[in-house]
Amino acid sequence: MKTNKLIKILILSVILISCSSDNDNDDSSPPPPPPPNASSFASISELKESLKPVAYVVTDVDPTQSFTINGPDGVQINCQENAIVDSNGNVVTSPVDIALTEYLTPDKMILGNAQTTSNGQLLVTGGSFELDITDSSGNSLNIAPGGAGCNCNYEIQTDPGSYLSQMLPYRGTRTTTNGADTVNWDLGNMEGGVGGSVFSSWGLDVGLTNCDVLWNLVTGDATQFQVTLSDVTVYNNTSTTVWMFIEDFPSVVNLTTISSTPALATYQGVISIGLNATLIGIHIDDDDYLRFGSTSITVAGDDLFNIDVDYGTEAALQALVESLTN
Repeated sequence: MKTNKLIKILILSVILISCSSDNDNDDSSPPPPPPPNASSFASISELKESLKPVAYVVTDVDPTQSFTINGPDGVQINCQENAIVDSNGNVVTSPVDIALTEYLTPDKMILGNAQTTSNGQLLVTGGSFELDITDSSGNSLNIAPGGAGCNCNYEIQTDPGSYLSQMLPYRGTRTTTNGADTVNWDLGNMEGGVGGSVFSSWGLDVGLTNCDVLWNLVTGDATQFQVTLSDVTVYNNTSTTVWMFIEDFPSVVNLTTISSTPALATYQGVISIGLNATLIGIHIDDDDYLRFGSTSITVAGDDLFNIDVDYGTEAALQALVESLTN
């Protein structure tokens, strides 16, 4: 009897342990929601770097001979023999690699993070490009100063209208503005201009070159505006950015000023009342997911615009940007 009783106790214990184990594994909490259909980035800077168009690269160029680089979008670079120098100004005689990135239309300028402003003022642009020259070890090289070194020419693909004849070569500097990666353009020491619809410039250097003219207000007083994004409460240039694609003349602007609203804002006194544009708002949420959206605007003066942003992929964002110039 004692043996049978002991066996019954052991069987009951096993059953109780089994039930307890099943209860421990029974998680009544709902499963986590699936991730949104969106690309993931750690910051706006990482997104900008990913969106940048791929450079056209020509390797093993002999710098002791004159050479020509023809970019796929139409930029032509012509260099005389012995025009490439190292950081000490010495003529380079070993083969070099040439990387040319073309931003000839506003969509390419947005994707390449090559906005068209000069010290806070709007520019009318005829297109830009970026030139890099390196040796076989990846060391950056320069172009010898002076008009005889290298020159460029390309047919302007934007429509600058009556500003065409006033366009001059500008040099761009990649910099940081309020924590955002930006480009500022200044008149360089290059010579050149526009003949017909072809821009030509001499005294070329590595880096960014643009065909630009400062935009003058046509009518009305200068104003500014601010932009908010749906469901975004904290604004900084690490997780949020707004692009303005101007429809009245070829120009693109990246808003970098954080206002007290809070919102992203244009510079004071640089926007004309009546200006037409498309705004693209981009946000990286707390889980590193990409959200974006766009809206068309007409500036009435000291406006506050809002952009509805939703989750999406990098490819969809690129398609949205490219649709602006189609």
